[in-house]
Amino acid sequence: MKRYARLMILVAVLLLSAAFRPCEAKDVWVAHWNSENLDIYVMDETIEGGTSDTGKYFKVSTKRVRDGKLVDVVHWSYSKFRSDMWRYETNTMDGSHTTVVTPGDKVFEFCMGELGWEYRVQQFWCY
Repeated sequence: MKRYARLMILVAVLLLSAAFRPCEAKDVWVAHWNSENLDIYVMDETIEGGTSDTGKYFKVSTKRVRDGKLVDVVHWSYSKFRSDMWRYETNTMDGSHTTVVTPGDKVFEFCMGELGWEYRVQQFWCY
């Protein structure tokens, strides 16, 4: 009986330790921008998506790194209004407009995959 009780305690401890293991955030490399010599890392724990009556949206933060050193953190907001194309803006823009997402946007592609959302490319835009 003692052996059985010890075994049950051990199993309970293992299950609890697995259940309460801290989540690890990771920065995921998604692109290198040759024009600025920057590596772009998505901070995967910052991806937040949602839907509304008029469309979908998500936000994410990225790190821009040059030669292994952090240059800055950029906050992106992507949105899609009804059947319109996907658009984005960042905290580095002046806030007066959004920019249309084009195929090959690695931040967009990674986040869409993480969210499990589909999109289609039509001509030069993402819908």
